[in-house]
Amino acid sequence: MNHFEIFNLSPEFAIDNAQLIQRFRQLQLDHHPDRFVTADDAARRAAIEQSTAINEAHQTLQDPVRRAMYLLWLKGINAMDEKNTSMPHAFLVEQIDWREAIADAKLKEDTDRLEEMGTELASVLQSLGDTFSAAHDGGHLTVATTLARKMRFTQKLIEEVDLAFDELQQ
Repeated sequence: MNHFEIFNLSPEFAIDNAQLIQRFRQLQLDHHPDRFVTADDAARRAAIEQSTAINEAHQTLQDPVRRAMYLLWLKGINAMDEKNTSMPHAFLVEQIDWREAIADAKLKEDTDRLEEMGTELASVLQSLGDTFSAAHDGGHLTVATTLARKMRFTQKLIEEVDLAFDELQQ
């Protein structure tokens, strides 16, 4: 059973987050290992395995980048394959510019600029996700793979901004 099936969701990028959360809570209640403490060993092991699968599926589906990568994986594509490291030149230059801007804002202790960059990058990630959804749903898997990789790069930038912001807040 794949992650989408666990939550009765269609294998699409655009998911109903409220449904995911509601179904996750219900599944956790139904399969939590604490409910099986008096059961036999096999039932306890099964509950632990099911709870682990539910948690893993939830973590994957709630994260847009992991969800995109998982959708591609379901199609037999490893978007982060080490043999395929090509990315559009303009995108790579843009990544360098972002990293330099993050470093500059951190050096200047400019938390306002870091917040702005976090907002801008979140918007970029949302746009990439929307485009990924259209490409994936349209069967354009080569394009979807590149977009998923761009999403991962952008997510890493957001993490760098968050880390820089946190360091300056201490």
